[in-house]
Amino acid sequence: MIEHQMEVPQDEKLRKRRRPVGTTALKKSKTQYVWLNVLPDDLWLKVRQGETIWEALNREGVELESDCGGLGKCGKCKVKVLSSIGPPTREEEQLLSEEELEQGIRLACRTPIDKDLVIHTEGMDFEAEYFQILKTGHRPFLHHQPLINKRLITLSPDLLDEGIADMDRIKMVMVPEYQDLEAPIHCLRTLPGRLAATEYHGAAVLHENTLLAWQDWEEVDCHFGLVFDLGTSTLVGKLISLTDGSEVAVVSCLNSQMKYGSNVISRLKYLQDHKNGLERFHNLLINDLNRITTRLLKSANLGPDDIFIAVAAGNTTMQHFLLTLDPSGIAEAPFSPVLTDGLIVKASAIELRLHPEALCYVMPTKSGYIGGDLISVILCSGAWEQEEAISLGLDLGTNGEIFLGNHKRIMTCSAAAGPALEGATISHGMIAKAGAIEDVRIEDDELSYKIIGNTKPKGVCGSGLVDLIAVLLHCGYINYEGLLRPPRKNKIESLSSRMLKRAGVYEFLIASAEESYSGRPMYLTQKDIRELQLAKGAVAAGISTLMDEMGIGIEDISHVYLAGALGNYVNPLSAMRTGLIPKFEPGIITSLGNAASTGASMALLAKNYWQMANELSDFIEHIELSSRLDFNDYFIENMDFPKGNLW
Repeated sequence: MIEHQMEVPQDEKLRKRRRPVGTTALKKSKTQYVWLNVLPDDLWLKVRQGETIWEALNREGVELESDCGGLGKCGKCKVKVLSSIGPPTREEEQLLSEEELEQGIRLACRTPIDKDLVIHTEGMDFEAEYFQILKTGHRPFLHHQPLINKRLITLSPDLLDEGIADMDRIKMVMVPEYQDLEAPIHCLRTLPGRLAATEYHGAAVLHENTLLAWQDWEEVDCHFGLVFDLGTSTLVGKLISLTDGSEVAVVSCLNSQMKYGSNVISRLKYLQDHKNGLERFHNLLINDLNRITTRLLKSANLGPDDIFIAVAAGNTTMQHFLLTLDPSGIAEAPFSPVLTDGLIVKASAIELRLHPEALCYVMPTKSGYIGGDLISVILCSGAWEQEEAISLGLDLGTNGEIFLGNHKRIMTCSAAAGPALEGATISHGMIAKAGAIEDVRIEDDELSYKIIGNTKPKGVCGSGLVDLIAVLLHCGYINYEGLLRPPRKNKIESLSSRMLKRAGVYEFLIASAEESYSGRPMYLTQKDIRELQLAKGAVAAGISTLMDEMGIGIEDISHVYLAGALGNYVNPLSAMRTGLIPKFEPGIITSLGNAASTGASMALLAKNYWQMANELSDFIEHIELSSRLDFNDYFIENMDFPKGNLW
């Protein structure tokens, strides 16, 4: 991201961003790996830390123009680095123009990959939009026991001439564990031919007590599964090795349902007004997932028939769309879904293009607004495995989903935070994509900000909005009631010069016409501040309601977990300064990253976590805030900003 006004060192927020679990959660490797995300194809490559972009792309067969073979002499292997990048090398300063360097353009052969990196390669046409989609997350250590197993089996020649049925011969070899082994009709129809082709020595693909397929013995190590994060705005798919638990590839895209509304409520309204709305939403979702799957499989030279298992997690409405279940009951009180149980379905039944006998596990939910994504957050945090320590977890978005508790008791609620935390309803707000200001700070009395995608600012996303308001609160340009006005004393010239009165009301100049991408000035308005107050007031009131119900205070909370895009990227100090979360010791706050996909991968890799997810669904106590009179009191109480500074 380009840094305007001044150089800013890596801060605590950036250090907390998690890299993908590229090595494995189950065993460690001496070689350090990082991820290279290559746009516009959204190709994710696991590369050795320190090798150059040129070396990584060349090894993977991605072609770049070059006359010198990567020696740094021709200046033609240009790529645009969309994530944060250090100063150019001497060769780059000689071969690239100042304008190119300012835009983040670098030479692939001169740029080492020291951390996760996002680049754009195609034809130097960089107008394609770059969306900052959270794909990674922290996965705790787990006992490896995947939902699908493969087992090498050799049928004894003595059994071949005794007229014994094929299935019975397999059972005889696998007893006593599989004495009641079954097989679906597709497997039975192909079994005689597969046994003969493998000369009765092959790999049995097993799910619980069912034989799904018989493969060549060499395929025993070709053992992979998929996980999907079904986000309202974005979708993420991961290819996971079922052998060692590593993430082999990650692919993401915007949810095609976005054209019918950026939030769940808009889509539920569309559903009520259009007879074929449910089918349309399912088709859009499954087409996106099939495209993601194709790209994941291509990255590992696999085909659809190589995948026997997938796990999906999302909010309750998105999971209903996946299953073609009518979520209309979620639209209004009492917000009733069709079901909350975890479900195991044939992948073919939901039109997911995998092996004919592949299964899709869909995470359990708790209520209309506590979905499989929050169940995954709880799994990922380990809160339910804690006997004494109490954890608070937040998945921040349009609906602020919150949990509080431990193994003795866990409560959840969903606070209608509104779309401000995702950049909507803000004068110059936008989602986290190229051009969004994502980070704002004041150092040495100078304002600085970071922009996604190394370009001029187009707007402010959720994390940038929280940062900006926190900075203005800290410096006295916003008071505790949310009023934007210059302070009477201790004025900072760089900020005071940006305070402009328009129509009798103060506004803060975020970027001048010369600084902005559009050539028009960008402002933070009084209305924008009120929108954040409404959002943070709802989230804070939800936290207060759960704490009151549990009978605890802030001092009783041992761990705080932030999940989702905003939860991962927001500066915890800014979140506390604005009152989005209570004031905690910063050391107890952990960003879980994309906890929805992480929780789904835990269920994929360890059967006990799938069981735990279903038990959690029954165990959780859900608090419906709309029926709580004290919620309104807490909401009004938390509308104001905290009075004390934190730094």
